[in-house]
Amino acid sequence: MAQHTETVIAARDAAFAALAGGFRLVDLSDALGPETILWPGAPALEVLEAVTHDAHGYHARVFTTFEHAGTHFDAPEHFVPGGADTASIPIDDLVVPAVIIDITKKAATVPNAVVEPGDVETFEAQHGPIPSGTAVLMRSGWALRKTDPLSYAGSEGTTGLAFPGFGVEAARLLVERGVVGLGVDTLGIDPGNKPDFPVHRDVSHPAGLWHLENLINLEQLPETGSVIAVGVPRIVGGTGFPTRVFAFVPRQ
Repeated sequence: MAQHTETVIAARDAAFAALAGGFRLVDLSDALGPETILWPGAPALEVLEAVTHDAHGYHARVFTTFEHAGTHFDAPEHFVPGGADTASIPIDDLVVPAVIIDITKKAATVPNAVVEPGDVETFEAQHGPIPSGTAVLMRSGWALRKTDPLSYAGSEGTTGLAFPGFGVEAARLLVERGVVGLGVDTLGIDPGNKPDFPVHRDVSHPAGLWHLENLINLEQLPETGSVIAVGVPRIVGGTGFPTRVFAFVPRQ
């Protein structure tokens, strides 16, 4: 664990050093509310007015949500019994360099397109090896569909889902590279036509990686050079939670 932490810190330090010329912030989280597209079958958001300005002099609500709603974080415990929960992810693993693998062109014609080993290899041929301690974010252009539930999910039910994700072999390759997390601008890390969640179940979470799903604004990030901050709440036993994610992007 100490060696892992040192690797992550070294990667982050190098990335922040490259931001010395200035940076801008990009919000990668969508607002969570009644119009948010949820995983089909997930419980709806519920909001109860607990106290009000008029009656009590201040305002607070009781907010009930599925842990995996909107832009959210998946902890390894989501699929691995006894895996790290949201309270135990080291903070050093939550502020990390990010690289973008773009499959927008492929996703435009293949709804269940996946990041493949060839996409990783093409990226590395252009930018060099993906450093250990990095988060890899898939950009598919799918976030532009988020106002249309059927287009975004591919189905109104739990079958026939269609959206891009990571393929198993590419995920295994990225685990070998030592990345700390995967992120997507879709409903899930696995593509819509993989209801058995092979990346979640067999590759990434067993290796201790976290996930970010339903990201937005990835088109504003360069393929390399950004650092992301992941503000997941520390909830004991948490398998995930809606999360504010933002990026430090080099000023051009």
